[in-house]
Amino acid sequence: MRKIILGLVLASWLMVGLPACGGPTVEVYNPAGIREDGVYVDELLKKTMDEVGKTRPPLADQFPRGRTEKVRAGNDVYAGVNALFYKRGWTDGLPIVPPTIDKVRAMLKGTDLPPEQVVGIVEGMKGQATVEKIAVNAVMAGCRPEYMPVLIAAVQAIAEPEFGLFGLAATTNPDTPMLIINGPIINELDINAGTNALGRGWQANATIGRALHLIVNNVGGSWPGVSDMSCFGTPGDYTMLLAENEEKNPWGPLQVELGFAKGANVVTAVGAEGTQGILGIGWDSEGFLRVVSAHLAGLERQERPVVLLLIAQDTAAMLARDGYTKDSIREYIAEHARIPYAEYKARFLDAGKEAPEVLGKLDRNGMVPVPVIDQLLIVVSGGPGEKSMLIPGWGGSKAISKEIALPPNWDELLEEANK
Repeated sequence: MRKIILGLVLASWLMVGLPACGGPTVEVYNPAGIREDGVYVDELLKKTMDEVGKTRPPLADQFPRGRTEKVRAGNDVYAGVNALFYKRGWTDGLPIVPPTIDKVRAMLKGTDLPPEQVVGIVEGMKGQATVEKIAVNAVMAGCRPEYMPVLIAAVQAIAEPEFGLFGLAATTNPDTPMLIINGPIINELDINAGTNALGRGWQANATIGRALHLIVNNVGGSWPGVSDMSCFGTPGDYTMLLAENEEKNPWGPLQVELGFAKGANVVTAVGAEGTQGILGIGWDSEGFLRVVSAHLAGLERQERPVVLLLIAQDTAAMLARDGYTKDSIREYIAEHARIPYAEYKARFLDAGKEAPEVLGKLDRNGMVPVPVIDQLLIVVSGGPGEKSMLIPGWGGSKAISKEIALPPNWDELLEEANK
């Protein structure tokens, strides 16, 4: 009997990937999503893995059901929890902060919403993003409590059906959710809108974006190679967050264009396909816009729900000085992002990427617009310089904006953060 008991204990240790030794025990929260029917998204993912013969992550769906669990993590709690969560498929490959009871409770101070409230249903496995699940993944990403209002609004945005997360999270394309932040909260949270605005070095930019992607991975069940079938993926899958440099923007800020008040704090989610650098050095205003138009005309798709044009502050100043507005920039691009009919026919019609009935609608002796853009978002961001950027949006995703609701204790949160 003693041998049987010891065998069962050893098997249980092996099942969760922990060493069969002593050491401290730590209680941590479970970051995985639960559907409305009570099924963990990991169960569906494991079923898919079994059907297609996938063996990674090795401990998929091997965890006790419940909000929290006690993990015997050996002498190094940080390393033990990281190893376990990694084997279960709950990380992005980088080290995470263990979501302990104290850390998650501290994170929940960043919102006045109840922990059990469902903020949104996250595709592709329809996990429920409760306030608590958002907080757990925020801890893991290295967020601070005052980042919670941004994350909650971001989850609301990507959960909207029009955002198209179901396809975005599963496509073979290199697409990823990207966040754009507007409003006074940029300065309050020290979000970088200047030099290296999409790069490294700022905690808010890095961890808010990372937390959203962990939520997509853990709550929504978008697992690389299992449900996320991107051929190459993208570095933006780790984090992709940008703040508008409103101080250097010679036009109205993005949130006003999108229907919000000038002083509103707003997050906009875009399904970003990738980045294309636009070198503006040596060009006048029209020359710069010709380069932008040429880049767009070279895209392989003839329709784009969203295209994001990030204009460097020096180039934005030049355009404004020469009388260009956001609307006239859009008009110029719509007129000049065109290709000859013969090229359009070869690229789209003959290749079967466009329906034959389109033939009768086109001027065979004229120029054909490529792409047709439903929404061209123009954002001024980054530091000094003349190197701008185009970010085409994924074909099945619309830009979704949500106002960031601040909790009553917002001032106290900021005061605590600035100590």
